[in-house]
Amino acid sequence: MKLSSQEFELLRKYIHDICGLAISDNKAYLIRQRLEPLAMAHGCNTFSEFYQLISRSSLPMLQEKIINAITTNETSFFRDGHPFAAFEEHILPKLGKMICDRKARPTPRKGPKVRLWSAGSSSGQESYSLAMLIQEYAAANRHLSISEEDFGILATDISSKVLSRAMTGEYSEAEIKRGLSPDRSAKYFKKAGQRWTINSSIRSMVEFRQINLVRPFGMLGGFDVIFCRNVLIYFDNSTKTRVIDQFFNMLSQEGILILGATENVYGISDRFDSVHHGPTLLYRKCV
Repeated sequence: MKLSSQEFELLRKYIHDICGLAISDNKAYLIRQRLEPLAMAHGCNTFSEFYQLISRSSLPMLQEKIINAITTNETSFFRDGHPFAAFEEHILPKLGKMICDRKARPTPRKGPKVRLWSAGSSSGQESYSLAMLIQEYAAANRHLSISEEDFGILATDISSKVLSRAMTGEYSEAEIKRGLSPDRSAKYFKKAGQRWTINSSIRSMVEFRQINLVRPFGMLGGFDVIFCRNVLIYFDNSTKTRVIDQFFNMLSQEGILILGATENVYGISDRFDSVHHGPTLLYRKCV
């Protein structure tokens, strides 16, 4: 199915409007490859017919199919390594102190004492990696009365397809070998045939929700750590600014924002200070 320049412009604007994805001029092939099967499945012989269908209908299921088809969901356990080293070595001890301080208040809040958000969590490897580190930290700090229940982890993604996968906690042999040590594989997973299923003790630490970052998301509440890695690279600057501003408002005063290795807030927001922990750049609210 051919994709004319006019059809490309219409479809990429539609995609930007529904999910914020900014498709560059040289990515017409991406729309053609990923949306052609969907267009044909809905009886469309041209992309113009498909655009007429999606622009005139208010079918949320069709919109969701487009989002599932067009979004990229590349991830792995402990991806890139160093952000998780920074979390384990630098952030977790600070969260532990925060937990103790919040528990010592005259009226400590119920539920988790600190909250973490994996925004753009894809199929769940990032949030489950954080949960493993938290469980290990809690086990080593029982003497401080710190437990897994003191941590709340929210994992969100725009794609219902990858969220469904994440919630099952099931992974292939190849996915397990990407980033997980043999010790952690044996400790946190059960193998059945070629599938590996994460332990319920880790699975229960993570709450999964479908969230579109293009829409307001302040109703999620406050967080002490936000991981939003390799998500902003798909947005234009105006969308990045709106997302970063919301992150700022949702972070606690001592909160930390972690972006992907090729992402930063420079030229987008002047409300954060940055500090290096090894190769990882941590963003904190300006004092």
